[in-house]
Amino acid sequence: MLSLTRRCHKLPFSRLLTTDVLKAKTIGVIGMGNVGNALVKNLERTGYNVTSILDSDSTRYADFADRGYSIPASPLELTREVDIVFTGLPMPHHVKQVFEGGLLEGLTNGKIWIDHSTTDYEQTEEMCAEVEKNGGRMLEAPVTGGLEALKKGQMTVFVAGEKGLSEEVKPMLEDIYSNVIYTGRMGTALVPKVISNMLTCVHNLAMGEAFMLAKRSGVDMRTMFDCIRASAGNSFVFETGGPMLMQGTYDPSFTIELQCKDNRLGYQMATKHKVPIEILGHAMQAYNKAMYKYGDEAPCYIAPKMLEEALDTDLRCEEFKDWSYSIQNVDGSSVIRHHGIDIKRTDKKELADFEV
Repeated sequence: MLSLTRRCHKLPFSRLLTTDVLKAKTIGVIGMGNVGNALVKNLERTGYNVTSILDSDSTRYADFADRGYSIPASPLELTREVDIVFTGLPMPHHVKQVFEGGLLEGLTNGKIWIDHSTTDYEQTEEMCAEVEKNGGRMLEAPVTGGLEALKKGQMTVFVAGEKGLSEEVKPMLEDIYSNVIYTGRMGTALVPKVISNMLTCVHNLAMGEAFMLAKRSGVDMRTMFDCIRASAGNSFVFETGGPMLMQGTYDPSFTIELQCKDNRLGYQMATKHKVPIEILGHAMQAYNKAMYKYGDEAPCYIAPKMLEEALDTDLRCEEFKDWSYSIQNVDGSSVIRHHGIDIKRTDKKELADFEV
């Protein structure tokens, strides 16, 4: 309680007033998969008033059986019950189905829709226009950073749409995420989100080749990890996907089907704007190949397994069997903090000495 009080004392009075107003509003969440599940828990943890949840798969209510949430029969009923609706849906057609299945009809009298789905930005632009005609308000807000970070409220969220609305809900978003970036007009948040996801494919494929090259050259896997992590070749994917590769889990929190969907969205953008994507396009095809080989539900970082099988060499490392990670926002960059492995920690004095 003391830490929470101290945190509140550091906040501007106007920020506290805005937060109090937002915490008085009722909130509904449609889509209780990985994103929706973690979203509800983060909203609960930070004191927001979630009252309604909805998913086509009733087994996803299991974590919330004792919360007393309303479970409406349709998106329309949920939207009528609440002031703010969050959605986190897997595919563009799912977003469209919910939108046309009552969400739009219920978005009247200034009700707010915040969409966390990674979807077709042109479809989102069209939906926003309809929402505004109906008297509602909308923001697109895709999140990035990985499921473990999402569970801890350490994700980055890109926000696009009406600037005034983004400022109204920013205190809430800052409470449940570590970094909130406003990108501009509706549609502009999904562009960097999709491109970011495409870049992870390039990094992952190159990372698999790099580890294989190191292992076949006689370099210890943990040593390789430490060397690259401290060098110019480092990346978010190397620091998170690398340990998952060495565990043999390949990030089961996100399916390769969803990753390939994001790649297709990026390809559609490139086609529309006539941008050649030779490297991103090659990564897209490699991921398609991995999906066809291992199935839609395979983990999203599984593509390097094709190289492991082709060379009959696995890239496991026992030191990473208990590894996990968290994210720290440092000057707007996502810095990975490693857990479950023996690692040299930077102490507070070293950090203070680094400050300019």
